[in-house]
Formats: sequence, structure tokens, C-alpha cells
Amino acid sequence: MDSLEKEFDKLKPWITKFVINGKEYGGKYDASNDIRLKWFQEHFSNAKDILELGSLEGGHSFELARLPNVRRVVAVEGRKANINRAKLVQNILNQTKVNFIKENMENLEFSKLGNFDVVFCVGLLYHLPKPWKMIEQISKISNELFLWTHYVSDKNANTSKMHYQGSMYREWKFFIDRLSGLSPASFWPTRTSLLKMLSDYAFIHTSIIEDNNTHEHGPALTLVAKK
Repeated sequence: MDSLEKEFDKLKPWITKFVINGKEYGGKYDASNDIRLKWFQEHFSNAKDILELGSLEGGHSFELARLPNVRRVVAVEGRKANINRAKLVQNILNQTKVNFIKENMENLEFSKLGNFDVVFCVGLLYHLPKPWKMIEQISKISNELFLWTHYVSDKNANTSKMHYQGSMYREWKFFIDRLSGLSPASFWPTRTSLLKMLSDYAFIHTSIIEDNNTHEHGPALTLVAKK
């Protein structure tokens, strides 16, 4: 076992796979080949300042920082153990453009972080009990949003929050599962209600990149939203 492998081993289990000097470390998820990063670059090639919400172990963070025009990535994550893993990789890569911040994004006042060219929000919104509050917070610090999230089909919507239709989901292992939210339940809006949330908080121009209604965990939408 080499020295890097020992360092990774101290912080296991990992979700994200990192390739360093041609050798694989960490978990199985290869963030570097995530098609959503390609889509992001196609739509935001000139972005300099990026806010990433829900950075996990930094897999997306480091790829965003490598984009040609990027000056800084502020990566917010709710679990300290995930940030510890991300910072290990950051030190190995000597990646100085990324700033990891531990915060519960359900309570965070985003304006404290400053303004950003775009917000990168992948895999987070559907873990929140009040997703519209996050969209409201995002609207205060950026005019542009790249979003990937699950939604609920109209036939499965059985409740409403505020004036949005959707369903409540239990975050089954929210105390121990690093891929769950920080609250015991989350609200999934319908597709129509999700788009209404965005327009209600000034993101009136939306471009759907992919609408995947056969995703194994439920329908998922990738979109770009702009004021």
C-alpha cells in the first residue's frame, strides 16, 4: 500500500473516485466523466466565479476549477467528513481555486458568500424540505443557475407546500447516509411546480437540457435558468 493509499484509507468509505498519477483512489463514482460537467461548460464557458451547492467529496469541484476561465469555486457542503475527504484531495492536487465551506444550506444566508456568475446545484435540491427557499437564496447572489434534480410525476403528487404541488419523501438514513439530506424529510415538486418555483424567484428564462423520466430513482431534470 503506497502512502496516498494509506491516506485515503484513513478516511474511507469514499464515494468519489480520483485518478492521481495514473492510479485510482477513493470510491467508484467518476465525477470527471459526468456528462453534466460537459453540459455546464457548454452553457457557462465564460463563468469566472462559481458557487457549488452540495460538493460532497469535491469531485465536481475540482473539475469546475479546471475550466479555462474559472477564477474561484466556492464549494458548500453540509457534512464535515466529506469536506475532510475533499481537502485531502485538494492538498494532493494543490488546487487553490476551490474554497470548501461547511454549512447547512437549509439555514445558510447565501448573501454572506458574495455574488457569483453562476450557481452549480447538482443532486441537492430534492433533499430539501423547502426547496423554494434555496431557489430564493440563489436568486439573491446570482443571475444564472445550472440545476440537476429529481421531481415527482403528476400522478404521484399527493400534497402541496406553499402553492407548489408535489410529494414528501423520507430521507431514510439522514443521520448516516452521506447522500441523504440533513433533514428527515424532503419535498419533491412536480415538473410544473419546479419551473414555477424558478420563475417565482426571477429565473424566468429556463432551458431544459435533459428530462429523464426513466431515471432509476425517479424523474430527473437538467436545466439552465437565467433571469
